[in-house]
Amino acid sequence: MSVTNPSAGPPGAQVPPHGPRRWLGLLAAVALVSGGVVYTVEERERDAGARPIASLTPGPSQSSKPSKTAAAVAARRVAIDTILIRRAQAVQTVDEAMFLQDLDPADKKLRAEQKVLFANLVELGFTELGYSQAEERFAPDVAKAHGRTTYLVRVLMRYQIPKVDQAPVTSELGYTFINVRGRWVLTDDDDLDDDLGPGAHKEAWDLGRIEVHRGPRVLAVVEKGDTKRGRALVTEATEALNQVTAYWPRKWRGTVLVIALDEVDVRDARFADEDVESAASAGSTFSSLPGQDTADGTVAGAYIVINPNERDRVDEILLSHEITHVATADLGGYEPLWLAEGAAEYVSWRGIEAISGVGEVGKWEQEVIDDALPALTALPSDAGFYQNSTDVYGVSWLAVRFLVQRLGLPKVEELYEDMARHGIDQASRDRILQARSGLTEVTLWTSLKSYQPQR
Repeated sequence: MSVTNPSAGPPGAQVPPHGPRRWLGLLAAVALVSGGVVYTVEERERDAGARPIASLTPGPSQSSKPSKTAAAVAARRVAIDTILIRRAQAVQTVDEAMFLQDLDPADKKLRAEQKVLFANLVELGFTELGYSQAEERFAPDVAKAHGRTTYLVRVLMRYQIPKVDQAPVTSELGYTFINVRGRWVLTDDDDLDDDLGPGAHKEAWDLGRIEVHRGPRVLAVVEKGDTKRGRALVTEATEALNQVTAYWPRKWRGTVLVIALDEVDVRDARFADEDVESAASAGSTFSSLPGQDTADGTVAGAYIVINPNERDRVDEILLSHEITHVATADLGGYEPLWLAEGAAEYVSWRGIEAISGVGEVGKWEQEVIDDALPALTALPSDAGFYQNSTDVYGVSWLAVRFLVQRLGLPKVEELYEDMARHGIDQASRDRILQARSGLTEVTLWTSLKSYQPQR
């Protein structure tokens, strides 16, 4: 399956600067202004309704002194910022007590879940980790459940897994805080899950206790105790990485993260519904989330998620397909799906050819020509690609194979990179394809219809 393309999501906020100076400054600020100030949902609504319309010419009675409400909001923000900074600091210093100290003391279930989360975060060993508040959210049912001091906020988690993430990436969470006797505490971390972007709060470390297996350029995440599978994944992924290096020209030196959990809903992979027959998915990571700075966000890379029903059948052929997506993910993601999937199939079938010989490849090529091509009237479109019952993967592979024979593999890789960076619409894609191959998608399809394979 292809890397998830960028899509619009909820608006975000800039991640605040990190570092000891800001951390210590916030702690000092909390000591000065946060003690005992509580700003309730009812007070927010009352103040909003009672707020007078500002005069164009302020009179002498107006004051620049902050209102009680504004002071309470500012104090709350500082207190929550401090909790978020403390949580990140606790992971970096492996201090479980610090990580748990800001939880609702009445919620034992949350405490147990957070202990598992802490252990997972420590095991991954982030080189960078930080949390910051984005925007406040309102949910009357949540406020009713947690009380009148309820504060819901979308939180940006910015992190970097060593070697895997070439630069820090961002994901999102939804936290619920309440004020208990003048002190803000975290009381829930999933109240906003349904209102966040795809895959939010469904990272590998959010879904139960994990263990991590490392190779020189491979990181495999499995459930705690699934050690044999973790080691096998590192071996298979290393072989697959060697195939991608051998059969795709782009010099990509990244490390692959492979997630194989007994979960059907991990990151943006949905193996419980339309992707049930997909063996794996390569889902994008973002240095800037969709809607945060730009509508599409900025793709940083991708992680591979294995369908739990296919975990026993994972091999280097399947992984070479997905790793090709990972190796091209940071180019932008605007290439058409026929090119993205065709390139990934090209690499994996080169691996099959190396193992089984040209006869196996020739057999499938003829099946595509005889069965799949006649079922279509054009190259597979992005819309409905993964729901198409025709062998769209085979047709996409045939198109890339045809282009490689016509242009040579290095030129096809350059075409791919140009498309991935600049193919934002059909006109752009046709312009790039015409300039680099002398074809449009229409004339490429016509050429495939009369294609005679070289045996």
